[in-house]
Amino acid sequence: MPWSLYDWFNFTEAWLWWGVAVFLMWKVTASTAQQLWAIRIGSAGFVFFGVTDLLEIGTAGRVPLSLWGVKIICGSIILSARYTWRGWRTFRWKDREFLFGIFSLLSVCGLILLQSMVSP
Repeated sequence: MPWSLYDWFNFTEAWLWWGVAVFLMWKVTASTAQQLWAIRIGSAGFVFFGVTDLLEIGTAGRVPLSLWGVKIICGSIILSARYTWRGWRTFRWKDREFLFGIFSLLSVCGLILLQSMVSP
């Protein structure tokens, strides 16, 4: 069965996420052990997020709830890598990164709800 545009998009997106992971591992310089750990966490998050995009191929946009859950976990890992890099002492509830992460999570929840209402 030939791939749809949606499938090709997910395939391309997976490679882009893996590119981000490689960039983090090879081009970002850590000045502390904590930052090195953050790079590793972030890279792993992007690699697994790319894998979820490959798993999404063939779903025609009807992503199973379990895959949504894994995508949310990957996003949380990436966000936690950011705060591991900066240091958790700098965490503030009103930080742009944190608020963007919460907004993204709420958007995904809205998409899951919309998908469940539209799906037969």
